[in-house]
Amino acid sequence: MKRLIFAILMVIGMVSCATNSNNTNTTISGRFVGSGVDSVWLERVSDDFDIPERVAVAQLEDNGAFRFELNIDSEETPRFYRLRYQNGDRPVTLVVAPEDNITLESVGDIFLNYEVEGSEESKLIQEFNRSYFSACDRLAHIAEGLGTHIMYNPREAYKAAQEAIQSQVSFVGSHPNTLAAFYAMRHTVAEQYIPQLDGYGISVIHYRTVLEGIAAKYPKSPYIAILEREIAEAETMIELIGNVQLASYPDIELEDMYKRKHKLSELDGKVVLLYFWTLESALCNNINAELKELYAKYHDKGFEVYHVSADSDIAVWIEAVRQQQHPWISVFGGGSMDVFTLYNVVKLPTAYLIDRNGDMAVAPLNMTALERELKRAL
Repeated sequence: MKRLIFAILMVIGMVSCATNSNNTNTTISGRFVGSGVDSVWLERVSDDFDIPERVAVAQLEDNGAFRFELNIDSEETPRFYRLRYQNGDRPVTLVVAPEDNITLESVGDIFLNYEVEGSEESKLIQEFNRSYFSACDRLAHIAEGLGTHIMYNPREAYKAAQEAIQSQVSFVGSHPNTLAAFYAMRHTVAEQYIPQLDGYGISVIHYRTVLEGIAAKYPKSPYIAILEREIAEAETMIELIGNVQLASYPDIELEDMYKRKHKLSELDGKVVLLYFWTLESALCNNINAELKELYAKYHDKGFEVYHVSADSDIAVWIEAVRQQQHPWISVFGGGSMDVFTLYNVVKLPTAYLIDRNGDMAVAPLNMTALERELKRAL
């Protein structure tokens, strides 16, 4: 009888082991010190990368330690998880795979200072966060000058935004076969400050490259379908945009040195060079000198220049206009972010040529090439 009972127990134990054999123990642990946080909660990001699901909550011990234990099917492909905490606008994103033992350490601000071990993908995300969000934070600091006594410098804002986007593009290009690149592509913090930079960095080409990389490395990943759908949507949008002709331009109104306002639209019917410049650039100043000859030659035929300064010091700008004796409409754009965002000015000098019909195109700043375009437009 005892042997029979023992045999039954053995069979039950074997069935139980077989039932749970596909589950693996995965841990996420660490220590957050000096953050003012007393608890953290773990979320699993849904397979459509949309709605997160809260998995567990952990109270931090006196030394800041915490621990999560997860049972993940051994055949499951890596998924995104997030660690959230009080007053944390930016969660710590992790890529978690079966049997991972991930550890995190942070002193002070969790997001800015965390270090992660035990997951190469999660470590890559941490590296991306550090470079991308450092630039975004500088951009946010510059933007704080808007509406205050602090003079807003659009060139510095664009420089910070470009740095953020370039770090994003560089990261994705360096790690195309990783889920970390999939995560990196989805950030648009810089574009939120300067909307005209939307699409300036990450493109459909990056999406296709990452799709190929993830499909090769994680052929069963649910994120493949997301990339395929988003690529199809982007290609459709590109096709639609390609069929739309730019028939007008954003209007702007700025003041000259005498505080007289000049609307760009008041020049309708003429061929207008919309020129963004700064006196701090030797190239800009050289172009100003060369442009005078072209202006004198074609002004009576309907050519006008709307000359927008990006300088922050209005007094210095006025003195430069006087010394250079600008014969055209010279206005001050320093301190106004909208003017530069409207025209996607990411570097100086930048110029556009607006024809008599209001159609606009990027203008060459080589005087020979510009003269050829003027002759066609006039």
